[in-house]
This record gives sequence, C-alpha cells and structure tokens, in this order.
Amino acid sequence: KRGFNQQAIKRWGCSINSYGDFVIPVFSDKKEVLGWIVRRQQAIPKYMYSKGFRKSQVLFGKHLLPETVQRLYITEGAFDTMWLDAHGYPSVAILGAFMSQAQIDLVSSLHPSEVVLCLDNDATGVKAIDKALLDMSDRFLVSYINIPKPYKDVQDIRQATQLHKVLENKTYW
Repeated sequence: KRGFNQQAIKRWGCSINSYGDFVIPVFSDKKEVLGWIVRRQQAIPKYMYSKGFRKSQVLFGKHLLPETVQRLYITEGAFDTMWLDAHGYPSVAILGAFMSQAQIDLVSSLHPSEVVLCLDNDATGVKAIDKALLDMSDRFLVSYINIPKPYKDVQDIRQATQLHKVLENKTYW
C-alpha cells in the first residue's frame, strides 16, 4: 500500500517476515548486510532495528549511489529514500531526524555539489533542518524543501509531478 512496485522492492532487497511485517536490509558500501529495519504492521513502536545496529553510523541507501553525486537528497526514513530513488533522485536516509557527525562525514565522502534536506513536515523535522543547516553549511551548498500540508514526508507525495515540483522548490540557506 506504500506504492512501491516489485522492481523497487527487489532493488532494495526487501521481504515480508512470518508476522507480515516489511523487512528492509541495511547494507554497507561493500553490499554487506549491517542490519535490518522491520516496519511492523500492528505494533508500537512501528519500526524496529536489529540488535546492535548503530543507525547513527550509516547512511541508508549509500550502497546504491555512484561514488560521487551532484545533488544528494537526505531524508529521515528508509521509505522516503526508497521513494525518491524510485523517482530517479539520489537519496540517503539518516534513519531518524538528526544527523550524526559520522553521517555528515559519510555525506562528505560522496562529494556532493549540493545537499537537499527532505526531512519530515513536523516540529522535529523543522528542528532537524535548523541543526543540519548549522552543522553542514560550511561543507556543502545546503538547501531544504518545504513539504506542503497535508503531506507528512516525501513518501506521502504519490503523484510524480507533484513530487518533482516539491523537490525543485528548494530554499537555500
């Protein structure tokens, strides 16, 4: 129901576990499995991570990017990054709202000309954008998008033309 086709699910190596939950592997740059994200259907919290998995040390989706990217889109969640990827936008997820220094260093390793923050349309997302702008503005050209209501995140924007319009309407810091 999230709008992903079989090709996208296969590209990301996703599966369904015996409980009917959606399982997303997290890979290293060398395509080794570092851990798993489980999006549970009927449980709280909705997202569970493998025991010992340190999400602050990875950029979800980096293994699918070329060595360098011109414009890199950064999202909070795995589904958001998978959605942008399905629409041709090079993207990584920080698997939370706030970027760690290790994640900023990983972004640097991609040598992007521009970083576009695509964080959630909520109070935490706004705070995270402010922090990321301060933490990264001396290293990259940084912009951010404003996700219009009623959308919570980029994955909620199902129409490709609307998604493109939102992503192109950036604010530079």
